[in-house]
Amino acid sequence: MALNNLERHAAVVDRSVLYATLAQHPGALPLLVRVLGSSQFLADALRRRPQALAWLLEPRTMRVWLPEDLAAELAQALAPFETREARMRGLRRVKYRHLLRIGARDLLGDADLAVTTAELAHLADACLAEALAFAEAAARVAYGAPRDATGAETGVAVVAMGKLGGEELNYSSDIDLMFAYGADGETTGGRHGRVPNGEYFARVCRGVVAFLEEVTDEGYAFRVDLRLRPEGRMGAVVLSLDRYRDYYRDRAELWERQALIKARVAAGDLRVGARFTELAREAVYRPGLDARIVPAIRAMKGQIDRTLIEAGRTATNVKLGRGGIREVEFLVQALQLLYGGEDAWLRERNTLKATFRLTERGYLVPDLGRMLSEAYVHLRTVEHRLQILHGRAAGLRGARVPGATPPDHRRRAPRLPRVLWSGGREAGRLRGWPDPGATRLRWSGGREAGRLRGWPEQGAPRLRPADAVTSGWSEAGARPGRPAKGTAWRGSAAQRHGAPRHGVRRPRARAPQPRAHPRGAPARAVRGPAPRGARAPLPDAPGRPLEERRPRRGAQPVRALPVGRRPARWARRAARGPPRASHWARPCVCGWRPPDAAPHRPARAPRLARGARAAPPGQYLSGLTTIEGYAREMTALAEAVLAAGWLLTLEPLVARHGVPRDAEGRFIPAVVVGLGKLGGRELCTGSDLDIFVVTGDEGRTDGGDPIDASWFYSLAAERAASALGDITAAGVAFPVDLRLRPGSKGSGFASSVAALERYYAEYGDLWERQTLTRARLVLGDPGLARRVRAALRRVVYGTPLPRAQLKEIAEVRKRMEVELGRETRGRSNVKYGRGGLVDVEFLTQALQLVHGGDRVEARAPATAAALRGLARAGALPPARAAELADHHRFLRRVWAALRLLGARPSDTLELAGPMPARVASALGFPSRQAFLDAYGACREAVRAAYLESMT
Repeated sequence: MALNNLERHAAVVDRSVLYATLAQHPGALPLLVRVLGSSQFLADALRRRPQALAWLLEPRTMRVWLPEDLAAELAQALAPFETREARMRGLRRVKYRHLLRIGARDLLGDADLAVTTAELAHLADACLAEALAFAEAAARVAYGAPRDATGAETGVAVVAMGKLGGEELNYSSDIDLMFAYGADGETTGGRHGRVPNGEYFARVCRGVVAFLEEVTDEGYAFRVDLRLRPEGRMGAVVLSLDRYRDYYRDRAELWERQALIKARVAAGDLRVGARFTELAREAVYRPGLDARIVPAIRAMKGQIDRTLIEAGRTATNVKLGRGGIREVEFLVQALQLLYGGEDAWLRERNTLKATFRLTERGYLVPDLGRMLSEAYVHLRTVEHRLQILHGRAAGLRGARVPGATPPDHRRRAPRLPRVLWSGGREAGRLRGWPDPGATRLRWSGGREAGRLRGWPEQGAPRLRPADAVTSGWSEAGARPGRPAKGTAWRGSAAQRHGAPRHGVRRPRARAPQPRAHPRGAPARAVRGPAPRGARAPLPDAPGRPLEERRPRRGAQPVRALPVGRRPARWARRAARGPPRASHWARPCVCGWRPPDAAPHRPARAPRLARGARAAPPGQYLSGLTTIEGYAREMTALAEAVLAAGWLLTLEPLVARHGVPRDAEGRFIPAVVVGLGKLGGRELCTGSDLDIFVVTGDEGRTDGGDPIDASWFYSLAAERAASALGDITAAGVAFPVDLRLRPGSKGSGFASSVAALERYYAEYGDLWERQTLTRARLVLGDPGLARRVRAALRRVVYGTPLPRAQLKEIAEVRKRMEVELGRETRGRSNVKYGRGGLVDVEFLTQALQLVHGGDRVEARAPATAAALRGLARAGALPPARAAELADHHRFLRRVWAALRLLGARPSDTLELAGPMPARVASALGFPSRQAFLDAYGACREAVRAAYLESMT
């Protein structure tokens, strides 16, 4: 296939130039071999557009393109054209060129499934925005601007549904759309007179669909499906917001509510889109448990199964068949409908991210959540490889998972294992995968959380060193075309799904057979291989081997930590003491963006943080540091990653909008304020980063697309939070929480110093003032930091809190205990439960608000330091303060152990399960009961002190 397509490609280009490029450019041959040997669709597209090869080989092309990058590229490409036909052809050229780029990155393994599907969705968004702009411009000339009953101009929002809405689009997916306009009224009049707003926007929306669907000599852009709108095919193309609200309140079926889970505004009027998003959220997520949800979704899946049985395709449809993609999606959406009304964290459009959140919150057990994610990634990759082969979705109906090949599809199926795996012989072979009859995802009607049976216990084969030669791209610093020094690459199944090598043949003697390795072996992962040479002694224990300092087997975390792989390195690292943020700063920035790499590489943050984040827990588990040192190191790492993310997020914003300046041309800086565990330097594995951003004076940027300074920094905060908190193949760097910022729910993510003080003075609640007791400046301009610190000091400690208001703080604590703790006789919540960490923290913060105005020593953001300061200030007896500090330290150790041991939910201790024994072993208790006795006594003492001080 690769040679045939190469011959066809060479026939339409200058052969001498092509062969010179293949010989001289280190990335040309691997790219062509992968594309031409894996996808007839992409090979044909490249043959029709041979100049695209040079574009693909440019260094800045093969990267993640931001949505605004795609929009700017499309606008630049269409700028010379004015007629509808010319702009349609130009849009299709840009679309197929970027489809080549996205497909090539996917096939080369440079992008995982999440990145690939998100880029496909962003490409569709850019095309939608261009189609809408052209259709609306033509309608305005004909009919004028649409206005509502008050005379205000209104607009239309394009609502993406399905896979486009979830930013998980396929190569050959239709795009599911709905259209909503602001309000009824009439246009101002134009060349063809006036029309009602409904008719005006209907013409606009039909123009958008035609702009994308019509076939030109460059093909079509996208197929559009409008059947998810109210009343389906019989309904109006576009409705006003009021009519949408009435329909979803009174007439919508459950499946329509389910479809709205993925609703996202892809283009159009953002104000109308925000109002639609709000009404959709109200329609989907309702308080309480609805017993009809699971039976209704089970009935829908049964109807799909019956349709496939009648067509004889139950085992050949990757998407709709038994154990297919739709079953994973239905399961996840059922849980979202059940619990999303009470838990806002579950309101996620993307299926993989929603699965992660369901697992994190405990609605899915960890093993099931992991299996569902792996199954979904595998099935979606199968779907992608089938689609990219010939560029059409019909392939889903005629191929099945390898190993279950129906007689009439024997010629097609042998290609699928080669496209999925590259670890076998030249023909490709799927290793270690069980019979598909046993590897089907079963929809469980009796329980919300389905089951996965027969999933293999072996990981993907090890990648051969020869792969570094044939791929042309190395991750270990090797030059393209050469194997990395000491190459021993290992790849997960998700990483290996995208590396086909059709047409690459090499003798077996040069390519030893790969060896499978177990997926999860915590003991071996922590223990590691035996180091060369003598064991390195610890600084404080000469001659004592490192592994003797490790906790017992029960304390070993689920995560693989390199504690025992390099003992000498760990000993030297421990001798240097706890690091500052500067220890991590340079590795973070350089690791996220190498000198020659493209500026936007957000996936590097999780990859970097994943490796660096193993160091603090590893030292803590080995006894090389205390819980305080562990928290300080985690905080230092978080600050460094946050600084790198902030810096690299600003770069593309400055390139587009310029530098924010005030009226006199002076630079307007910003600072990042840390709250919660980040502010108190008490971070643990899995902790969120609570932050908000404060800017200097008002002003605007000085670039080609100027915006307000506050909006500039709001965009920076939002993108930094997304880059650090998004789920990638490397995991999550640090989840960022912006909800504690000053302002209402719909306000921006950055505010000026004056706006901050005004908000807290006029609108701030007591609980918001309480959160500021842990505020700490973590990043930004030193001069502005002094102003912000003074403003926060005035807000928090300017007026001492009357002791009578402690009752309000106690009421908030009671609500947290009931709503977040959710304790039962067999379940204890270490953080939110009775006598938990929050008891100590609320007690400390309440006393800080009462006494901190007069006594500076009581203002420390860290809980232990604040307790010592309160004792010096006379707010607490010294013995009581020391006792509370000891209890707080013990509870932090229990909390850290639960997180490192993989407890789900992470703050909960199941008293009847195996976790108490594991925690007891990790903390050095002689028995499970001894730990439970100490834990119970600690909780009772904390609650007694809390009640005494708060009443």
